[in-house]
Amino acid sequence: MRKFIMLFMMLSASCAFGAEIESLERNAMILRVEYNRLGSEGDPIEREAVLREIIDTCKGTEEAEAAYWDLADLYLDSFPEERRQEACEMLELCLKNYPDTRRSVLVKCRLVELYDNNNTRRSELINQIKSDKSVPNLIKEGLN
Repeated sequence: MRKFIMLFMMLSASCAFGAEIESLERNAMILRVEYNRLGSEGDPIEREAVLREIIDTCKGTEEAEAAYWDLADLYLDSFPEERRQEACEMLELCLKNYPDTRRSVLVKCRLVELYDNNNTRRSELINQIKSDKSVPNLIKEGLN
């Protein structure tokens, strides 16, 4: 009986966690629809606010992870002046908060492109990419 109670408690907790993740995913999708509704020509400040809300309120979701990339794009392309430092910060946060992201190589390559040649972090990222066995040699050869 005791084992049954413990199993029930564990199962209940995992179901509650699953429901919480589903709720976060649903909220993230609703916010993504709002972001898309604003369109690429929409006010970048409004678009930034929606992406930050996805990041802040939907942690652990695919949409939150993607929002870091989209926010970096926004900083580079949608404001009157490029906000390169903020774009780098978003991409670094993506790596920090989603270290096993399938986008990690892409994010690292983008950071290499954004950082100045004499930036220490740029050199670290190049070394990480070059030591990653899953990265094609063609990409590795293009890094300097």
